Amino acid sequence: MKQPELGRKILELRKEKGLTQEELVELCNINVRTIQRIEAGEVTPRHYTLKNILKALDYELDDIKTDLENSVSISKTQLFALTLAFWLGVLIIPMDSYGIFYELIQYYKIDQTAKYQSEDLYKISTILGTLFSVAFFVGYYIIGKIYKNFLLKVSSILMISVTIMSCLLTLYTIHWDENTKTILAFVEMSIIGAVGIPFGIGIMKSNQNNDQFTKITGIFTLIVYGSLLTIIFSLFSIMFYFPVLILQLILIYKIREKLVSL
Repeated sequence: MKQPELGRKILELRKEKGLTQEELVELCNINVRTIQRIEAGEVTPRHYTLKNILKALDYELDDIKTDLENSVSISKTQLFALTLAFWLGVLIIPMDSYGIFYELIQYYKIDQTAKYQSEDLYKISTILGTLFSVAFFVGYYIIGKIYKNFLLKVSSILMISVTIMSCLLTLYTIHWDENTKTILAFVEMSIIGAVGIPFGIGIMKSNQNNDQFTKITGIFTLIVYGSLLTIIFSLFSIMFYFPVLILQLILIYKIREKLVSL
């Protein structure tokens, strides 16, 4: 059985029984150092030793196998990636806000705001926004990996792919005429919407312990990307993009905090 999850479970069971390590070793006839190393996750006990420990704790071997199969753990690298996903995800908001502002100015040709129309700044914000978005979706990929959520993992990879594609398309077509860019924008929205729908479902499927916030975030993600796919309701999607992004950021933070506490 895998460590350190097994050691944490034995520690939890011992504390529930109100036993010290010394009292437990007396019940199962092993030395204190062995119990200390098992609970610390340093060694995996033999089958016979584990059965004796569990018998002393009034717990069945099959039950602990089930508990460990359903347990989750997080490495330091994954924890760092989730932290990065949250903070860089926050920076998506100003980057995308400037991008939308710039595109509106270009589309409606608002001359009096020309001083804000720095093409270089637009390119930089587009590239940075893409990098931050990639880090953000990597965070959701890790969540999918930790909770064994295949759909969330795959859809996160797809979201990374379409985000990069969108960035390259934006930079390549920056000097194209507005009508052609508008047509391409609709095609791009359809692709993002099609990929975003399974992403929203994946978030909903990562719902642990029937958490309402996870469910709500998944539902609104599904609605926003579904609206984007319809084209007709794409304005609704754009209006609620940032509120849903904030929900997704809060969810990453909540999941990170929960995993740290395990």
